[in-house]
Formats: sequence, structure tokens, C-alpha cells
Amino acid sequence: MSENNDPHLAELRAALADAAKIDDLAERTLEVVAVVDEVASPLGIHPVVVGGMAVYFWTENEAFVTYDIDVVMAVTDRLRATLADLGFEMSRDRRHWRLAGSEVFLEAPSADLDTDAVVTEVTLPSGRTARLLSHIDILLDRLAEFQATGHLIVAQQILVLLNHLTEEEASELRLRAASRRVVHALDAMSRLADEIAAGRKPPESDELHEIARAAQRAEYTQKQP
Repeated sequence: MSENNDPHLAELRAALADAAKIDDLAERTLEVVAVVDEVASPLGIHPVVVGGMAVYFWTENEAFVTYDIDVVMAVTDRLRATLADLGFEMSRDRRHWRLAGSEVFLEAPSADLDTDAVVTEVTLPSGRTARLLSHIDILLDRLAEFQATGHLIVAQQILVLLNHLTEEEASELRLRAASRRVVHALDAMSRLADEIAAGRKPPESDELHEIARAAQRAEYTQKQP
């Protein structure tokens, strides 16, 4: 850890230590990210929770629990130094950090969100705020990944995320899926969700890969408006 004795940093180090002890996983994650946001925001940087933790937040499904915190944020040399001051230990790849003495793992795989991405702000018990990818945007992200890979766990996440949509969100999702070129994957997975709700057995990996390939073929062979 750095020898920076700034009283505010000392306060934030204590807040991180408290956050790392929170039992509720989603709250713990967002409190950690909120503290990082507090030191990053003067640099014009705002970490946004994405990936598996965003899926878990929107579904509250224990099957999707992950302890890695994926955030989209630019990481400058100054921010790296500040993270070290807060007690984060950086890995050799310079994009993973572990909070010393805890099981908090932070990863910044990317610096930029999609240009049309919508971010949700959550006010936490501490009074701080944290940002995460919206319900619709994490679905769009998962649909794009599924269409490209056909992975089982991604399909499972999509099916649960679809079940948590409001009617208004479902309409917005369909409009935005067209611009992201995942509308065929959305249609296929929506049909699958309805079939499973009606009693059909969830598909095996081979069927999911075929669904993904068919969606990708349809998406990229159709004429664009």
C-alpha cells in the first residue's frame, strides 16, 4: 500500500474495509464500486458494473453469483496510483486488482461502453451511489455474446433476465435489439422462454449452439434498411 496519509483516503480505506464485510453480495459490490467512483470521478472517470455481477443484481438468482467485479472504466496512471493508496494490489496484466486482506476482486476489461448504453444509478445505504449497466443493456450484452458463442451459461442468464422484464422494458428491448443486430437471437430466446414456461425441457448445449448459429446467419444475411 502507498504511504499517502490524506485523511480522506484514510476514510475511504476504512469504508472499503467495511464494505468488504457486508454479507449481501450485491450491496457489497456496489459499495466497493461507489468508493472507487468517489476517487475516480475527479478524473472524469465513473466505473460502471457490467458482466456477471450486473446479471446477478438484476435477477437476484443465486445460480449467477460471481465474486469478481467487472467494471467498465478508463484506468489512468493517476487512478492506478490512487487504487494502490486505497489498498488495491494490481496484477501483472494491469487490469485486475485485489483489495488487500479481502476477497474483493476488481477487473476493468474495457474503458468504453456501447455508445447507446444506458446506465442505472443506485443509491446505497451508505449514501453513496454506484453505477451499473441497465437491465435492458445487460440483456443486449448477453444476447450479443450468446449469438457469437452459443454458451449455455449465457443462455441461462438471458432466459432469467427476460423473465424479469416489464412490458415497457420488453418493448424498448426489441427496438434496441434491432440496432445492435441481435433481434433474431432475442426472438429465438423469447420463444424458448415461453416454451420452457409451458413445460418444455431446457435445451442442451448442442441445441443452443444451433439456435445461436441460426440467429447469426439470419442477422447477417438479411438486407439492412
